[in-house]
Amino acid sequence: MLTRRSFLRRSVVVVSSGLALPPVFMNAAHVAAQHLGADSPLANRILVVVQMAGGNDGLNTVIPYGSGRYHDLRRGIGVLDADIVPLDGATGLHPSLVRLKELWDEGALAIVQGVGYPNPSLSHFRSMEIWQTADAEKSFGDGWLGKYFNHVIDEQGHLLDAVSVGSSLPLALRAPAANVAVVDRLENYRLQSDFGFPGGADARVEALLQLYARYPARAPYAALFHAVAPSAYRSTQELQRAAESYQPALPYPPTPLGTGLRLLAQTIHQGLGIKVFHIGMGGFDTHANQPGTQARLLQQLSEGLHAFYRDLQAHGKAQDVLVMTWSEFGRRATENANRGTDHGTAGPMFLLGGQVQGGFYGEAPSLTNLQNENLRFTVDFRSVYATLLDPWLGAPAEEVLGSSYERFPLLSVGSSLPVQATLAAS
Repeated sequence: MLTRRSFLRRSVVVVSSGLALPPVFMNAAHVAAQHLGADSPLANRILVVVQMAGGNDGLNTVIPYGSGRYHDLRRGIGVLDADIVPLDGATGLHPSLVRLKELWDEGALAIVQGVGYPNPSLSHFRSMEIWQTADAEKSFGDGWLGKYFNHVIDEQGHLLDAVSVGSSLPLALRAPAANVAVVDRLENYRLQSDFGFPGGADARVEALLQLYARYPARAPYAALFHAVAPSAYRSTQELQRAAESYQPALPYPPTPLGTGLRLLAQTIHQGLGIKVFHIGMGGFDTHANQPGTQARLLQQLSEGLHAFYRDLQAHGKAQDVLVMTWSEFGRRATENANRGTDHGTAGPMFLLGGQVQGGFYGEAPSLTNLQNENLRFTVDFRSVYATLLDPWLGAPAEEVLGSSYERFPLLSVGSSLPVQATLAAS
């Protein structure tokens, strides 16, 4: 029988875009925060993962404009020197990323260069699977953050589950014991009634609540029905009002990414105890006519992340949030005949946050030592994961990732791995 105690230990804490959840869940999140302690360095830390699906062309994102070889390889689609946003004397950003340059100048943006993995796959699906499971050997398994959820959540109600904006659960968050909320619209988080008879909505809800209340107390899942059903209904009303009352510090861009980040900022502002958020944007598979498509997508990324970070700053949350971007692979160093690029290998990752030590990390891939027209990776993506798991999320990276990887000093916090975060035996 599922008891109320065990249910609260492993229950979904929040709904992503919907941003509404039963008070019973909110109470559990508050208990978790109290157990961590107000002075715990882990109590308020949040990881936001932004997926750039399709394989973003890193060479036209973080541009080695100081290399003549770059212009030789990109005679048709290369970004002109006059348009590049310089970061130093040799490397710059795509002009659509000008808002990120502002955060770079403040020291809040880090760029890890040449990120990939050995024996890279040029298949979207396989490479996404490798990035999301952190395992290049198996073709199945839990997500890397799912493993974090499984093993780091203890048995005292520490709710460290995630929120994903979208219509499906990302593999990175999947695991048998992980509870992840996936909701795409605020309007969808409510008890749905018969739209043909709106006047009967209240009566229908009342009947449903009475039905749950009459469920036998000793029957299976009684605690679930008795405790959660009425609370869920009340929370839909309360958090619909909360969504209306939340005021971002500045307008977000009217794009799917901007809208999703605004909703995540609202959830973070409410202090619900969620540790991981996932949001994605697609369209980076630029085999043809790349310049216009990539410029539009990078502008959405730049403006969305800029608004998100400024909003967090205004609400005093920037020190608690770390944003990580990833794409399943980069593009070939050489352009194709369609003013595009084909599937490649290494690319850059962005890390953004109030406790980020801004700057370059890793080694930029060589443009003269290519492998089948592809960049050779210089940083294993799991090194970035390890860098975040230990000091930021308080998880033993070797056990979550299955091996030891290099770490980068890109955070201003040291390792804060608590005693209770040791992994349970499999």
